[in-house]
Amino acid sequence: MTLLPHDGRPIAAAILESDAETVELAPEAIRDATARTFAPIIRGFLVPVLIFYVLIGIPHVVLRAPADAALLFSLSASTAVATFLLRRSLRLNDASFLRLELVGSAVLMMIYVNTCAVLYVDFHPANLIYLLLLMMLASTVGISMRVVAGVSGITLATMLVLAFIHGRETFFYYSFVGLAGAFSAIGLAILMRGAILKAVRSRLLAESLRERAERQADFDALSGLPNRRSYFANLEQMMAAPGASVHVGIIDLDGFKPVNDLYGHAVGDDLLVEVAARIRNACPPAYLVARLGGDEFALAIDRTLSPDTLTHLGAAICEALRRPFTISGISIAISGSIGFAHFPSNGTTAREIYERADHALYCAKRATRGDVMIFTDRHEAEMNDYGLIEQTLRNADLMKELYLDFQPQFDILTERTSGFEALARWASPTLGTVNPGLFIAAAERTGMIERITGILLQKAIAAALTWPPKVSLSFNLSPMDLVSPRSIANVTRIVRESGIAPERLTFEITETMVMSDFECARESLVALADMGCRIALDDFGSGYSSFAYIHRFPLHRLKTDRCFVTQLADESASGFGILLAIAELCANLGLECLAEGVETEEEMRSVRQAGVRFVQGYLYGRPMNAAAAAAHAAAQHDRTALSATG
Repeated sequence: MTLLPHDGRPIAAAILESDAETVELAPEAIRDATARTFAPIIRGFLVPVLIFYVLIGIPHVVLRAPADAALLFSLSASTAVATFLLRRSLRLNDASFLRLELVGSAVLMMIYVNTCAVLYVDFHPANLIYLLLLMMLASTVGISMRVVAGVSGITLATMLVLAFIHGRETFFYYSFVGLAGAFSAIGLAILMRGAILKAVRSRLLAESLRERAERQADFDALSGLPNRRSYFANLEQMMAAPGASVHVGIIDLDGFKPVNDLYGHAVGDDLLVEVAARIRNACPPAYLVARLGGDEFALAIDRTLSPDTLTHLGAAICEALRRPFTISGISIAISGSIGFAHFPSNGTTAREIYERADHALYCAKRATRGDVMIFTDRHEAEMNDYGLIEQTLRNADLMKELYLDFQPQFDILTERTSGFEALARWASPTLGTVNPGLFIAAAERTGMIERITGILLQKAIAAALTWPPKVSLSFNLSPMDLVSPRSIANVTRIVRESGIAPERLTFEITETMVMSDFECARESLVALADMGCRIALDDFGSGYSSFAYIHRFPLHRLKTDRCFVTQLADESASGFGILLAIAELCANLGLECLAEGVETEEEMRSVRQAGVRFVQGYLYGRPMNAAAAAAHAAAQHDRTALSATG
């Protein structure tokens, strides 16, 4: 299974060209959006018209002479029936611009005919005011200016003719009144439609930018391969097929980090592009090849392969990666290791298969780098040994052993540290320093995450209270926290009792947190936002992140992944285009945008040019302990105060 643009061009080229395109709104799209906006207005207008002409028939019958009553009642009844039928036939979802023009014109002309009939039966100069009111109705209900101008013109002409018949004085009086009414109606129509058109264009522009960014976000900005989000979406689709048999391969480069350290990220990025091309060429076209991030690639094969065939494929990829690369005149030698797992033999979900393929990869690296490893029952037993982490966690003195590091977040506009992200750490006397991903996952499996979240949040807030008041704290919530009302209640209690200003707190989430129970997660976020806390969506534009959640959660900030920053030095690159589109989307929606992984001055300049205000990365500080974070914040506060007084 491969993902290619419809025209068959290489993916990277297609993305680069789409970045260069200017967003243009087609006239047809504007007309359709205007129709969707006006449909409820016109449909709602038909209700009072229907009620009026149902009720007005009664005084016509009671107060008029028989001949006049018959004429006026028949017109009122016909108008009521026609209005009822028009409203039933007018659906909000499929009402076209032309249809709304016809409906609006028909109803206004029926009102015009009824008004003329009343004037015919019982003419008084004062009744000409009905025609003036009809102009005002046209200015409100007419979807286009030709409807407004047409109805207003007919109405004005009728008023002037009737006034002229009545006499010179009446004609001059209603000439001024009629012209004033016509100009008022047309002016009101122009102002109202101008405002509606502006709102329609803004909404269409935001949707266009979102759709363009979504299309680009399915592919890795650097290599042109499908990215993590696209890979897992396709993997789940493969696994959902009846009788599915899917092999998942995880590829990781050996010796890539020294290349970055020695030659810089530009050479490292060019190397990744070449690696992607070699992996793609080593695989049959039907196999899905993706870049998950960094130097990690993945395969998905939706057919059954024998262990020998799978090993042969992996060996061919490894052999291709062992051949020397020439990047910018530099000869570079690396290798790659591959781990394979099979659905459904090794697991029933995409996450389980990925974890087992990743464990096989770890075993391949541990045994002989540049080798192939297929997940077996022996590896399954080995994974069970990780239960030791869970057992140790259960018996740990969490209040003593858990601690936090803090990484600065920098505000480009004010040129100061705006806040710190709190990063969970565990120093176990038995196991030593444990990888956060491992012990957090263990805490979620054992149900201890609520307690750990509470302890870490209390420590994070205690540290933040030593910072200057304008320095904020970002705290990551676990998926289990987000879908647990009890855990969220504990979080809100800690915030209230701490005395910290809620607006200084930003809770960071990812899309994976809400997949299991969307409504419960949304209620939790609303509860935090109602307190005054802020919500940030992490890893936006890559991984599992989805643009659909922007409008469904009370968000205040979007955080982009490092994968976009790697290409920011070149303004023509897709990473810059995607980041620019995300920054524009944030500006249109009133959200803050933070770029993660900024490590060089060149990346910083490009991020600034893309319009991103907040950054986080090694350029402005590595994770530091609480004392260092307090000293960092205090020192900057002193510099800011000194510059203000100086």
